Amino acid sequence: MSDSEAHLKYVYAADGNASALSHSYDGWARDYDADMSGWGYRHPSIIAGMVGRHAPSHRTEILDAGCGTGVLGETLAVLGYAAIDGIDLSEGMLQVAGSKGCYRDLKQQMLGETLDFGTGAYGAIVSSGVMTPGHAPATCLHELARVLKPGGHMILTITEQAWTDSYGAAVAGLVADGIISLHDQSQRYVGLPGAPEAERLPARVHVLRRT
Repeated sequence: MSDSEAHLKYVYAADGNASALSHSYDGWARDYDADMSGWGYRHPSIIAGMVGRHAPSHRTEILDAGCGTGVLGETLAVLGYAAIDGIDLSEGMLQVAGSKGCYRDLKQQMLGETLDFGTGAYGAIVSSGVMTPGHAPATCLHELARVLKPGGHMILTITEQAWTDSYGAAVAGLVADGIISLHDQSQRYVGLPGAPEAERLPARVHVLRRT
């Protein structure tokens, strides 16, 4: 097993434990970008396309929820978005993200807990590769909806397994409560087509609009 495969295995073995996840990602931070690129990481480019479709103004204030090393933030910055904040549970990942100079602000915060932002703080929220088994709990959607402005969009990758396990029900609950509406989604695709077979997880990008 290669070092990159071992990092991926340890991340999924953490099974949602915040301390174990943080430790695993801290240890992976230095090699993360190269490993993900080598596996053909698709999520950031598809999210960026959806951001251009649904939040075309470059003045849109964006929260990158689970920003990791800043792969998505860097992509959005190249496209002209300048007001991007990021949160992640891993200090090591945040250090790499900070070195790229594409974020206005970065904070160490955990999805699924109360976020240190005001209600309606952001015009768009993006999240790449986070809503997958063993990572952020589906309950995080309620708090993300809170910090999203009315009319704003959450643009999220959600694996099919995570959708079936919990995210589909969480989204349905928010829709039933009149908090969000289902606005758009991508076709089905595999986020890491070059990764070990067990981690080639089918996913979609879902766009949820705050009512």
